[in-house]
Amino acid sequence: MPADPAIRRAAADLAIVLGAIGVAWILSRWFIYPAIGIPDYAPLIPRPVTGFLAAWWVLHWRGTSWKSLGLATPAPFWRAVVIAIALYVAEMAVSQWVVPAMAQLFQPTQRPSFLGHLRGNAAALAFWLAISWLVGGICEECLFRGFLLNRIEALLGGSRAALAIAAIAQALLFGSLHLYGGTFAFMYATIFGLLYAIFYLLARRNLWPVIVVHALRDCLAFWSVYSS
Repeated sequence: MPADPAIRRAAADLAIVLGAIGVAWILSRWFIYPAIGIPDYAPLIPRPVTGFLAAWWVLHWRGTSWKSLGLATPAPFWRAVVIAIALYVAEMAVSQWVVPAMAQLFQPTQRPSFLGHLRGNAAALAFWLAISWLVGGICEECLFRGFLLNRIEALLGGSRAALAIAAIAQALLFGSLHLYGGTFAFMYATIFGLLYAIFYLLARRNLWPVIVVHALRDCLAFWSVYSS
């Protein structure tokens, strides 16, 4: 029996975007980063950026836009604010009670910081703050919580079970982008990827609350290094 057209479209869309991320991983890990002297334990920023651009192209090809996945003005605005505050509180709770226990199970990999140049360097801080919003906030949230979650859900038929599996799957994919930091970094990112997916759904699939909180979290982390 032929597959449902919506399932075929979702499969094709996922193949294009995941393929683009894979190509970006190969190029950055084996060619670009070694050529410019970036250590292999630094984040491979071209992967989420390439995935975001590929997903953007797919959406244009399908005759739609990021607004269909939640990059639209939240209505009502107050609900988005409440969701963002709740997400921040939940994130702090996970950081305080879950992450330390996880660190006991999966010892963080001890490596030199790739952000040593950031301490007291205002120009470097400005660069990483821009990365926080453009890559961490917009690219990663649109790609994982917006595009991948919805396409995986469609691929699996759109049921409640499909949605649950899609939320877990995109979190695992998000975690895999952090394997450069070892098992702990993978588990850490996976947990937060799932948390952000839950709040994206609570926001009725509006991306702005998760974009803002994700970007602010990264900004605070970079500011901490800068001011240390």
